[in-house]
Amino acid sequence: MKEKRYFYDGELNINKIIKLEGDEFHHLTNVMRTRVGEDICLFNGNGNFYFGVVLNIQKKFAEIEIKSIQNSLNEPTINLTVYQALAKGDKLSLIMQKITEIGATNLCLFESKFTDVKASNENNKFDRLKNITISAAKQCGRATLVKTNGIFNINQIAKEIINFDKFFIAYENSENRTLVNELFNLNSNDKNIAIMIGAEGGFADDEIKLLEKSGAIIVSLGKRILRTETASIACTALITQILENK
Repeated sequence: MKEKRYFYDGELNINKIIKLEGDEFHHLTNVMRTRVGEDICLFNGNGNFYFGVVLNIQKKFAEIEIKSIQNSLNEPTINLTVYQALAKGDKLSLIMQKITEIGATNLCLFESKFTDVKASNENNKFDRLKNITISAAKQCGRATLVKTNGIFNINQIAKEIINFDKFFIAYENSENRTLVNELFNLNSNDKNIAIMIGAEGGFADDEIKLLEKSGAIIVSLGKRILRTETASIACTALITQILENK
């Protein structure tokens, strides 16, 4: 039977009694039909699972006593940050869901010359993205969430490149390097990695020049041009599969 997991946005410790409220309470009682005395699993994003028993169910909350803690064995062994251009519709939601399942650790959104969506219209998306990473973490068995770190511009990102072991940019006009070859050539100490995915219109030449001058590695994803959401998901899968098995 699949383990029942619930997210609790607060501190969890053995013997602590917590109140589960809101959407997670609704899922516990109305979807899963959990009853008093049943065992459940909680997580708060810190990398541990907390196992407890339902003590009491009221109209708007349930009381759960934490009985034991277990470190999650399903967490990524690399730190992968996905820099994703702002995109229309539900594309960001799809990206957040899939990169959580695959094993990314951070999602940084950015605005560039060719993004169709502007940052001023996107600030209300972060609560939705958090809900999506929570749901995806439950599904895939992670006890951590993909963190969102605001909306950046190209100049800000250029200053961040130095903080990574390797910073890759997927660019359709790259001729000499592919992401796959670059990943196989990394050493086992390269654990803090970033991949940057542009908008449907790609990057402007001056943006690429600035980022490359700042230390970014420009790579190709192959012969075909991918949609922005396809590129993010594919790159996350490649990076985690190759580097976690080095």
